[in-house]
Amino acid sequence: MSTGIDPHPADEPGFIVAWRSKKAFEAGKFLDEEMTFGEARDKAAKLSAEHPDKTYWAERKPFVYEAH
Repeated sequence: MSTGIDPHPADEPGFIVAWRSKKAFEAGKFLDEEMTFGEARDKAAKLSAEHPDKTYWAERKPFVYEAH
């Protein structure tokens, strides 16, 4: 359980960085790089500072459903 303001412990694995443009109708996810919540949160903050026209956040990597 998290003890700070973050919803997950910083060392919890399975997260990616997602983004949305503030002006255009564009959005995406960096699915190729899975990291811990702390790493994803820090990368999202860095990308937000570098690209003020987009919003970045850490989110859990989506489950890929495969039929059997």
